[in-house]
Amino acid sequence: MVPARPATTPQPHDDRLRPRRIAVVGGGPGGLYTAALLKRLAPGREVTVWERGAPDDTFGFGVVLSDETLGGIEHADPVVYEALKRDFVHWDDIDIVHRNTRQTSGGHRFAALGRRRLLEILHDRCHDLGVDLRPRTGAPPPDRLTETHDLVVAADGVRSATREAHRDVFRPHVTAHRCRYIWLAADFAFDAFRFEIAETEHGVMQLHGYPYATDASTVIVEMREEVWRAAGFDALDEAESTARCAKIFADALGGRPLRANKSAWTTFRTVVNERWSHGNLVLLGDAAHTAHFSIGSGTKLAVEDALALAACLQEQPTLGAALAAYEEERRPVVASTQRAAKASLE
Repeated sequence: MVPARPATTPQPHDDRLRPRRIAVVGGGPGGLYTAALLKRLAPGREVTVWERGAPDDTFGFGVVLSDETLGGIEHADPVVYEALKRDFVHWDDIDIVHRNTRQTSGGHRFAALGRRRLLEILHDRCHDLGVDLRPRTGAPPPDRLTETHDLVVAADGVRSATREAHRDVFRPHVTAHRCRYIWLAADFAFDAFRFEIAETEHGVMQLHGYPYATDASTVIVEMREEVWRAAGFDALDEAESTARCAKIFADALGGRPLRANKSAWTTFRTVVNERWSHGNLVLLGDAAHTAHFSIGSGTKLAVEDALALAACLQEQPTLGAALAAYEEERRPVVASTQRAAKASLE
């Protein structure tokens, strides 16, 4: 596994060739962490983050990071690392359960915490550093941002409007997959990253579960489209789907219920872009790439993008050189992760 790139320690430098007015589109973990790093490395910068949702709006429940990613965070900003460390739960094993037989793979070193708590930590850090956070506010059009800012970071997710405004340059390839899945949670902690396979009368269904607190776990239920329809999930609302999933995976859950949070059945989309930057506009996180959730790397990749982008902007003499170095460094790492995710997805 390639270690996460630590951002350069702040040093005095000539700012004339480095971006001073920075716009970040998207207030998820990747966008917020990028803003915090760039402001910390050069406090005189003006860094603004636009986010359409409220500060406490979030989907899903827990996020997973590796030891390598945490090492990069610790080097880049000990304040963020110490805040994260207080809330992380750790585990080593992956369990695969099929027909009441468990296979365990150990030594993986995962860490996770609640997505909402991660956003709180990053919001607090941005506030402390003087980042201009604009929640509940849509960003200006990309062309206007690129005219009024030295650098625009598009961290607005898998359906990035910023990317789509220049799709002729970025040339995105978006692949929609056939399985339906839903994000749920359970009020207890699994002791491993658990994959449970259920062979039902309608077809194969799978549970992905992992702890994100001492008393809570993320639970994702996935199945192929035809199985989802045959089981009647297409006719169920959120509460009915949640209860049905808890019943199907009662053994894995120990008979405990599941809970939802704006949970809806959806399909995964793999995003690959031929280019990651255009002039002073650069893609980051899911706007640039996605990897199937079964390997738990979405937030990890976005955070590592932020670390690499901040370091390249600090180290390279011009913006163009920095963005080229960022893509050159991150593309092979992302491609490797996407290959692993594709194998897992299939």
